[in-house]
Amino acid sequence: MGNFNTKKTAAIGITCIAALAVVLAACSKEQAGGSPDTGNAAETKAKRGQISASFYDRGTVPQQVGNVEKNNWTQYVNEKGPVDVKFVPIPRGESVQKLNVLFASGSAPDVIHEFDAPFRNQLYASKQIMPIDDLIEKNSTVYKKLLQKYPELKKASTKPDGKMYEFGRVQRLVGFQALFIRNDWLKKLNLKVPQTTEELLQVAKAFTELDPDGNGKKDTYGIALSSETGSAVDAMFQNFGWISDNGKMVKDWDRAEAALAFKKQIYDSGLTDKDFLADKNGQKSIQDWVSGKTGIFVGRTIDTVNFKTYYEPLKKNVPDAEVIAIKLPASKFGRFAAGVNNPVQMTTVINSAAKDPAAAMKYVDFMASDEAAKAFRYGFENVHYTLGKNGCPVQKDPEKYKTEIAWNVDFQLLLQQIEMGDCAQVEAQLNPDVPAEKEFIELIKQNNEANLASDVQYGRITHSEHFPSLPSDLQTVATNTAQISDIYNKAIVAGANYSVEQAMKDAKKMWADQGGKQLEDFYGKWYAEQKDKAFLAADMMNFAKK
Repeated sequence: MGNFNTKKTAAIGITCIAALAVVLAACSKEQAGGSPDTGNAAETKAKRGQISASFYDRGTVPQQVGNVEKNNWTQYVNEKGPVDVKFVPIPRGESVQKLNVLFASGSAPDVIHEFDAPFRNQLYASKQIMPIDDLIEKNSTVYKKLLQKYPELKKASTKPDGKMYEFGRVQRLVGFQALFIRNDWLKKLNLKVPQTTEELLQVAKAFTELDPDGNGKKDTYGIALSSETGSAVDAMFQNFGWISDNGKMVKDWDRAEAALAFKKQIYDSGLTDKDFLADKNGQKSIQDWVSGKTGIFVGRTIDTVNFKTYYEPLKKNVPDAEVIAIKLPASKFGRFAAGVNNPVQMTTVINSAAKDPAAAMKYVDFMASDEAAKAFRYGFENVHYTLGKNGCPVQKDPEKYKTEIAWNVDFQLLLQQIEMGDCAQVEAQLNPDVPAEKEFIELIKQNNEANLASDVQYGRITHSEHFPSLPSDLQTVATNTAQISDIYNKAIVAGANYSVEQAMKDAKKMWADQGGKQLEDFYGKWYAEQKDKAFLAADMMNFAKK
């Protein structure tokens, strides 16, 4: 594992993968010297082992390559992998409901790929998944080496009983969210990059009132406030609900009040879209940004899709726009990251009722292997890509890539991106010979420097996926107390009719009335018992050095 392997894929293997599903099957028969369904099939399957594995059904498999259960990549896994795998479709938007039904009926797959951490914790609590320590020790090669190289995988997988139950994937820690600002507007108005929340407010005011786009109209927004930009304002004040205070995990109100006051000041000063609360999914704020009407906005730099969403349309609409990614301005609580990815993400468990756990382990090893990772991510050399000047794969045919590869993200739930080197990073997938793409590559660099700088903290206790799951009664409490956000939103838009101070009193009362103290006790106990064992913020930030 490590650097991209330029070794040629065998011609027969290439032919198999490049072809349509039905042709793949025929190719398989020819390569294997007979169909796996004829001759001594039973003996072959017995040697290889048989398992079932869940697979998200997103409705994105192109007809040209098959369907969710049988397509060019399920064929690849069964041809190249060490076991025979039956893929079980699970509707992405209803995965937990569907898997609960399958477990209840005793027909859940042997291997379950599932992003939902609380659901995986539920399976652990109900003993429906098996511990994997001994399984790895006796039957693994690939994943065992990963555990040795990245002990964080074990830490993130270990449950309160001291045993591992989950497999995961490791990736570099990078800036996920970016605070974009129009640098051409800063230059025009002779302003500096804001370093504090007070300076940010001053810049937003100038962007709103001093006609930075030069059209003679007062039609610009200083800053967005819906969706991810609003969340970034919370991050400036470390307003994540829970903090570590003198070694204890406690519910915080001071940061919530400061963030609320700042948002209200933005709104009352007319620096943002007055209808931002109606922009539930953030699409209106994106449109305002790419049309050149917003000066400060939070987007992402984690994927080439982000280039298409936040940058390319802006450059088409406003060719002279100059954008930079900056650090979140410091508040009285410190300076925090806008957002970073989860570098150690748990994705996979084994059903405790699996008949052949050893075969399941072999499947996990294959799906986590360097060979499979490169195939899933890039396809095959001279079929889907050639090597560029930097030694990284360059697509030969975008349409072929879209049809045969781009949709296969759910085969990558055990793909170890960190092991794939620089070629797996988004920068390598952009073309520096295209001016806009070259500029976005620079934005990615700026954003990583902004989020991972030595004077920047990760403000959360840990990534949400590593939080403990609440028991069902406390889930109800959490749902009810979450309505506090309605109180905050009311205060933001109500002007003098509803003060920040009154909103905080009402929020604290709702917290108490809805049983918030039970959440404080639960998380406090978890943190006291697990803070030296759990995968927390410090573990995450260590990946900035890898």
